[in-house]
Parts: sequence; structure tokens; C-alpha cells
Amino acid sequence: MDISLVLPDDFAPDNAPTREDVISLFINQKWEELDRVIVCTNKFGEVTARFGDEIWDCSAYAADQGTDRNQRAFIFSYLKQSELLLRQVKLIIYGWLFEQGHNTGARCKLSTLTSRFNTGVKKILLVLEDKNISDISSLNDPDTWRFVEEYLHKGQYSKRTLELAFTGLRSIENLNRWLPFEFEIPFDLNRNLAIKLACQTKLESKQTLAIPQSIANVIFGEALKLVEMAWPYCKKLAQLDRDLQSNYDAGRAIVDYKINTGIWKWLSNNSDQVDAAKTYAEEINKATPRKQSEIILQALSDTPLLPVGKKSLDGTWFSQWRSSLQSACFICCGAFTGMRVSELFELRSDSFSTYMFEGQTYHSVRAATHKLAAGKKTEEWLASPVVEKAIDLATALSSSSREQLLVIAAHTANNGQRDELIKISSNLWLSQHQRKNLPILISRSKWNDRLRKFSMLAGTKVTEASIAETRRLNPRDNGAIDNKIEIGKPWPLITHQFRRTFACFSIRNNLGNSIALKQQFKHVNLRMTEWYGNGAIEARLSDVQFDSELKNILNEVAIESTTNAYFNWFNGSEPLSGSFGKAILAMREDTPTIYSSWESLYRLVKENRLTLHGTLHSYCKNGYDCDMEGIINPAFCVDCKTGGSVIDTEKAKWWQKRHFDLVSYLRNNRSLSLNEYAHCITQVRAAERVMSDFNLSYESYQHPIEVIDL
Repeated sequence: MDISLVLPDDFAPDNAPTREDVISLFINQKWEELDRVIVCTNKFGEVTARFGDEIWDCSAYAADQGTDRNQRAFIFSYLKQSELLLRQVKLIIYGWLFEQGHNTGARCKLSTLTSRFNTGVKKILLVLEDKNISDISSLNDPDTWRFVEEYLHKGQYSKRTLELAFTGLRSIENLNRWLPFEFEIPFDLNRNLAIKLACQTKLESKQTLAIPQSIANVIFGEALKLVEMAWPYCKKLAQLDRDLQSNYDAGRAIVDYKINTGIWKWLSNNSDQVDAAKTYAEEINKATPRKQSEIILQALSDTPLLPVGKKSLDGTWFSQWRSSLQSACFICCGAFTGMRVSELFELRSDSFSTYMFEGQTYHSVRAATHKLAAGKKTEEWLASPVVEKAIDLATALSSSSREQLLVIAAHTANNGQRDELIKISSNLWLSQHQRKNLPILISRSKWNDRLRKFSMLAGTKVTEASIAETRRLNPRDNGAIDNKIEIGKPWPLITHQFRRTFACFSIRNNLGNSIALKQQFKHVNLRMTEWYGNGAIEARLSDVQFDSELKNILNEVAIESTTNAYFNWFNGSEPLSGSFGKAILAMREDTPTIYSSWESLYRLVKENRLTLHGTLHSYCKNGYDCDMEGIINPAFCVDCKTGGSVIDTEKAKWWQKRHFDLVSYLRNNRSLSLNEYAHCITQVRAAERVMSDFNLSYESYQHPIEVIDL
């Protein structure tokens, strides 16, 4: 197989097109023969795109579902003015498909090439079209390229878009050994050039916004309410959709019979005129055996699903309500799993499972992932229990649509069409806005439209407080908040916000860390996971409630505790050690008035004129003036050079234990290095001085001397 793409698992290599000698056909100007060259076939070997087509539909090469056309096809419709430029561009795409797709030579996904061309290189080609430049090799000329740079700069593109365009141009250069024309950009297409030409407000990627908690409560709460309310009636909803479709089919059969037999000569169901199509639909509704409202009321009258006070319960109401319910299922699946949109399209009726592990109950969903995978790879995501209900409900809502597709698939002779219908029928996210049309898969862009509508119907309303929280959660929005969020308007909900919100909510509320999220999100590296969760820790810190009264109480307790320590030292009889401890002993014979009064000491401590910090081995009164030598070796604190250490009876016991441990260590390890011995023996001698000050019994350590007979 010559194709450079990673094909779906069920695509037989023998059915993929083989590489033709398009270079010879191009050079010899055999245009008709070149236009007949096969570019794409489906898994049955049936041709879906040829070289001469205006659009190369390569959907058969894509493993994922729900993507929009510009991710599944190469679109050349804007290149009609110049046949040479059009053929050159098609030759380049053909080279990517059959010669070298990935810059490294490795096989790549179809979306890599379509994005490179439809989003990136297209920006350059539009410049050539605008200036009637009919040869892509004209870009080799420095003057032409400078003009292109000027055009790109005026276009106010983002740095990411320009980098994608430059990647595409470098990919064309990689085909130079194969192409029949020379293509070499006279300047280095690097990141700095992209920064120079890009709009200065679009240098950084605009991260998808995490939803603020107040807005998420409304959206997710409404979705949960709808799913929980409708789930007990899954079977009724599925049957209702079947009954409505059967009723419509019966009316349509009556109208079609009258048209086909000539009874009605005034109406044609094949007419392209809008008025005729409208009349055709009206006649079908008149001919249906039962009214739609009658079917709906009969099915749902004993459920809480019917709206209160609404008089018109026709098919339009049911279609809109069904759409909202389907959106609620989609939201629950996305919001409570953190799955990518492409992975949500892989959910099936049996995806959810519950199991026990070490006495703990876990809920999960299994589906296929395409990101960074050759074709499909089955993975598992932890999920909330409500996801099971959402999947059950979505299965019921799409059951009638799936059945229709399977019936048509069973009666079609076209292998490719049958396979496509069966593939679509396996999906949960199907739509049939008009019953005269076949059900279709809701694309990713259409889901964004549906989610924005759901957000509006749920009653979300952006406030000053929600914008402030949005800014805390999204410190790298790069202007997205100001451009997309308006006070008083509904929240602009889109699919990828579920994933960002999942990450931020988990980290913000200590429900998971970046390592756990990396596994849940199926990321390759931790850095990407941290990118998804950025802003969450800052938001968590801002959520901390500051109790000023409690802080004042704790400060007062600390001041009193320090005052008591100094008062007992100056006015007590307990032995002390340390440089300042010995100074206190000397002052006890004639204690200054300022130290003999508890109130005076309290004032000094409260004014920070006396401070005290404790460690395991001593106290220090020097505060920020401490030379910190005790960090290296605690022995330095016993005879502190800055005169700040105090060792009381409790700390002296620590030194006694330290002496015992170090002596045991030295006796059991005779082959110590000089540095290690010095570190230990200084602490041993310091401990002995402290124990002497407190009259604690000890045996002075003498390190054995080894006598060598020379």
C-alpha cells in the first residue's frame, strides 16, 4: 500500500488506491487522464474522489466521527481562476497523500493534512489568487514573498495560523525531489517570522474557557434535572419517536400514491420550489392517520414530562424538547467524564460499567480514542453514575433513527452507502429535524450551536461576579473573556469547555491531582494536563476564607506564650544553656526591671522588640538577624556567635539523646571520612557542654586511635 495515511482498522489495504505516475501526466499535459486518477476509495474499493474533482472527499480515510467537512476533505473551489495553480496544488496534496505526508516521513492522520491545507496553506493561496498569480513557484521570488508577508500581516492572523501555514510550505519544500517544479521559499519560515507578521493580540493561543462555578451549577444542574426526570421513561420516549415516524410515513405514503397515480396532478414531491415543498409537507400532515398532539399526549400524559400550561404539543414542540433532552445527555457525558468530543462520539449503549475493587465501587465508560493513536484505541474513563442514565436516555432517543438507517442500509446495493449508514447508526448522537429526511450524525460544530441554545434555555446569565470568577479560572484567556463574554447575556457554551472545567473543578476542590487527570484525559505528558488545569490552584487560594477574629486569637496566644517563656527564664530557677541562655543566668542576680515585669515583657514581645523561634534543639531570639549557621550543623547554635540561643531543660534532653545516637554511630562506623567525623564530633562535644550545664550524666566520648607499627 502506497498511501501515507493511517487508515481505519477495517480498511483493507488492497482496496486503497495505489500511487499513479501523476508527475509524467502533469509534465506531458495529459489532463484528462490526470483528472481520472483515483485519489480516494472506500474500504470496498469504490471510488469517492478523483484528481479532477473540485472537492476531494476523503472521509473514508478518517477513523473518527462527527468532524466537519474541512477536516475530512480537501477543498479547491476557490482556485478556479488558474488551472495551472489548481493542478499544482492538487499535485502537492497528492504528494502528501502518496509520497510524504508527515514531515518525518511517518504515516499521519487525515486531519493533519486537511488542517495543514484548508487552514494553513489556503491563506497563502488566497494571496496568489487575489493577484492573479498562476504559478506557485512565484513564491520563490523574494519580491513576491515580501508581498505575501505584507498581505499576511494585514490579515491580522494569529501566530498559530501562520505557523500552520509555514508548516505547510515547508512540507511542500519536502516534496521538491518529487515535484516537477521548484519550490523554495527565499526566507526562513520560523517562529520569529510568525510573531512578526501575526496580530500582536493573537500571539498566544486562546485557551478554552473553564466555566465559572455559578454558571456551571445552572447548566449542569438543568442537564441533570432533565436526565433524571426523563430516564425512567426511556422506553416510552423511544416508542413515541417510532409512533410519530410511522404516522408520518403513513401520511407520506398516501400523498405519494395520489401523486404517482396521477390523482393529484397539481403537486409534485420532487419539486425544487419552496412553496411546492411546503405544500407537500402540509398535505402529508393532513393525511396522517392521527394528529401528532394526540400521539404525544397518549404517550406522555401519565409522566411529568409534559410542559405545564402549554397548549400546542405538536411535532415541532417534541422535536425541540427532544433536542434539549439530547443536549442534556451530551452535557452529562462530557462534563462528568472529561472525555474529548471525538471520544464522546464513540460512546455506545453498552459503554457504561460498574465494578468493585478492594471494596470500593467504581463507575466507568469504555470507548475508542483517536488522539495520538493509529486508528482507534479502546480506553476507559472513570465516570459519575449519572452518565449511565445519560447513555441509556441517548440510546432511547436515537433508537428510531438508528432503525431507519438500518432498514435503508439493508435495502441498498451500494456497499459504501450501506457501510456509512451502518456506521452512523451505531452512534448515539443522531438528529432528524424533519421526518422527510434521513437521520444524520450531529457534527461537532452543530453541537456548539446546540450547547449555546441549551445554555440560553437553562437561563444562564453572565454577571459581574461570574466574570470575576472566570478571570480567576482563566489567567491565560488572552482576551477571550472580553471578546466572548457579555454581562447580561447567556454563557457561550461549547464542547471543549467540559474538559477544561473538569480539570479546573477537580484541582480547585482537591478531588484529584495532575497525575490522576493525566490518566483520565489520556494525555502523553504531564505538561499538557497542567495546561488544562491552570488557574485552578489560584482560584482555590482565592476561595480560602480569612477569619480575622481567629487570626487575632492565635496571634494573642503566640504573644502570651512567648512572654511566659521569657518571664520564666528571667525570673525562674531553671538552668539554661546557649549563648543568650547563659546571659539570662548572669542577669538573674540583678534582673533589670524591664525583664522582671510580665507586663513589660508582654509589651516588648507585642512590639516585636523581643522575638522567639524554636527548633528541635534550641530557641533563638535573633529573628531575621540570625546567621542561620545552625541549619548546617546544630552545634553552632550552642555557642551562637550572635548571642541569640537559649536551651532549656526540654531542649537539653534532645541533646542528651543526640549524644547517645551519635556516639553509637561513631563506635559502629570506624571507617568514616574526615568530613563525616568532623560533622558528628562537633555535635557530640556541643551536647556534652549542654549536658554539663544541666548536670546530666554522660560519658565523654573518646574516639579510638589506631596505632600502626612501622
